[in-house]
Amino acid sequence: MSAHQSWTQQVSDYVDDLVQITEAMDLILDETRVHTINLKPNEVDESTAKLAQTISQLEAMVERREALLHAPDAPAEGLSLSEKLLATRRIEDARLARRCGEATEQIKTTHERANALFVCQYHLSRFQSEMLDRLAGVAAPPTYEKPNSKGGQKQNRGGGELFNEAA
Repeated sequence: MSAHQSWTQQVSDYVDDLVQITEAMDLILDETRVHTINLKPNEVDESTAKLAQTISQLEAMVERREALLHAPDAPAEGLSLSEKLLATRRIEDARLARRCGEATEQIKTTHERANALFVCQYHLSRFQSEMLDRLAGVAAPPTYEKPNSKGGQKQNRGGGELFNEAA
C-alpha cells in the first residue's frame, strides 16, 4: 500500500487486483477443463500448477484486505470493506462497495467451478483406474468401503483411501 494514496483508492486498487486474479483463475480453470475433456493428463498437471500459483496470489490478497480493514485512515464503522465504504455515505464509495460485492460473487463462482472440476477429475481418474482393474481382472472395491473386520488390514488403493477414511 502506498502512503500517498487515499484509503478509498487503495481499496479500489485491491478490488481491481482481486478481479484480475479471479479472471486469471477462471482462464486456468477453462484450460484445465479442456485438457481434462481431451484426456491430456500432462497438460492438466501444468494447469493445476498454474492454478496453485494463482491461489497463492489470492491468499496474499487476504493479508492485503486485513491491512485495509485496520488501516488508520479506514472508516471506523463496519466490519467489511463494503460496510466501511457504505458508512461514508458518499456515492463513489457506494459504487466501490458494489464492485466489492461483485468481486465477492465472482470469487464464489470461481470457487464453485474449481470444486466441480476437482470432483470431475477425481471421478474420471477413478473411472480410468477401475477400467484398468477390470481389464486386468482385478475386483475394484467401492469408493466408500467399510473397514475390514479381519484385523483391520486396509488395502492400499492410492488416493481413494483418503476419501474412504474421510467418509
